[in-house]
Amino acid sequence: MKRECAGWRLPVALINGLALGTFYLLFLRPQMIRWGTRLGESLRRLPGDDLIGAPGLVATRAINIDAPPEAVWPWLAQMGRERTGWYSLDLLGNNGIPSATYLRQDLGAPRPGLPLDLGLQVLEVEPNRELLIGGFDLPIPFESALDLTALYLLERMSDGSTRLLFRLRARAHSTAGQLLCWLLEPLEFLFSVQQLRAIRARAETMAYIRQPVARELEIPLD
Repeated sequence: MKRECAGWRLPVALINGLALGTFYLLFLRPQMIRWGTRLGESLRRLPGDDLIGAPGLVATRAINIDAPPEAVWPWLAQMGRERTGWYSLDLLGNNGIPSATYLRQDLGAPRPGLPLDLGLQVLEVEPNRELLIGGFDLPIPFESALDLTALYLLERMSDGSTRLLFRLRARAHSTAGQLLCWLLEPLEFLFSVQQLRAIRARAETMAYIRQPVARELEIPLD
């Protein structure tokens, strides 16, 4: 009897694993790579899409921010610079140093070619509108390398608020590297969602603080 039960364990475990894998690939993963987007947004052609051919991962995510692009941009402009942080999972992305909750005045404006933490660099900049960062031939385990671009696009809504679009494109140079990237997709999703929410919280707080100050001094808001 015990032998018969042991013989059933492997097929049951295999069936459960296949079921979980199917659920992840057909339902969960599509939701992860299009988190927050509206119909058609993930299919849009965006800046930086031509830099990596045949990527193994393309993720498009979006979030609404109750603040104008001018209140969002400063947080993007300082991100990933001299341990300012990426506003997400600081233990992994910033050597455990908490990401900044204030705007630094010592960094200056971002420019193409500016080096960032984690081996990335600024690729394209349009103030209050677009920040494209990335890296090529980034070393990863299994003696492989990774090409990666990340776009942050700010779109002003009719009510003055901001729609922030994020697009990640990545390609590993080997099969083993690509398998590793697929395994790390859930972690990348958590990193990305936490980052977008943190940017929203910082920008909305700054916009909320500026409004009464501007009214008191009779300064026009952006």
